[in-house]
Amino acid sequence: MTVIGDNSRKARSNQPPLPRQVQEHLGQKLRAQLYETTAKPRYLGDPAIPQEFDALLEKLDRRDRMRRSEQIAQIAHRAVEDALKGLVTAAR
Repeated sequence: MTVIGDNSRKARSNQPPLPRQVQEHLGQKLRAQLYETTAKPRYLGDPAIPQEFDALLEKLDRRDRMRRSEQIAQIAHRAVEDALKGLVTAAR
């Protein structure tokens, strides 16, 4: 059984996800705290974010891209279905 979209979270966890606004607020606070407590870049191009976060950031990016591609696929599927239904109704 393939789980698509929001149902994937429900299948993996029994706790509801935080609302998007709360996630964004907490992310903003975390970035601000990280900026205040970490060492400042020594030169232009010096990574401001510790390298330990690279893997986590890549994972978040992959998850976001996957979610977007699933949404695009669902929208495209619905559009094709609607177009085919329109052709079938017009043919009758």
